[in-house]
Amino acid sequence: MSQDKTRGSDKLMQAWKARALSDAAVKDIADALDQSGAIVEGALVSGGGAAATGLRVQLRYEGEDTPRCGNDILFWLQWHRRFGGQPRPPKVIIRGTPFPDLVRMELEFGRFEPLADQPGLAAADLVRDGGAIRG
Repeated sequence: MSQDKTRGSDKLMQAWKARALSDAAVKDIADALDQSGAIVEGALVSGGGAAATGLRVQLRYEGEDTPRCGNDILFWLQWHRRFGGQPRPPKVIIRGTPFPDLVRMELEFGRFEPLADQPGLAAADLVRDGGAIRG
C-alpha cells in the first residue's frame, strides 16, 4: 500500500474532528472579520453544548466598502477548504443600481443546522428600505 494515500480510518477521523468547530477555526473567522470592512449585524451559532457545528454571520457593507465583500467571500471559500464542511452559496442582497450603496451578505461556516425560529436575512426588511433585491 502506498504511503501517500490517506487510509479510510484517517478519513473517518478527519470527518469526526470536523463535525465541530474548533477554537482555531472560530479564531480564524474572528480575525478575518476584524480585517474586513464589513459591519457584523449578527452571528448565530448552530449545534449544542460545547460542540458547535456551524456559524452564520450577517454582514453589511456600505459606501466604499461594498467591493470588499468579494474578499470576504474568498476568505469564506478558503476557510471551508482548510477546515472542511459543505459551503452553501452565500445570500447576498444589494441596494442601489447601477452602483450599490449597500450590500448585505449572510455566510455560513461549517455545518449549520437552522431551527425554524432562527432568523436569517429577510428580503422584506430590505424592501421597506427602498432597496432592489437580488439574490
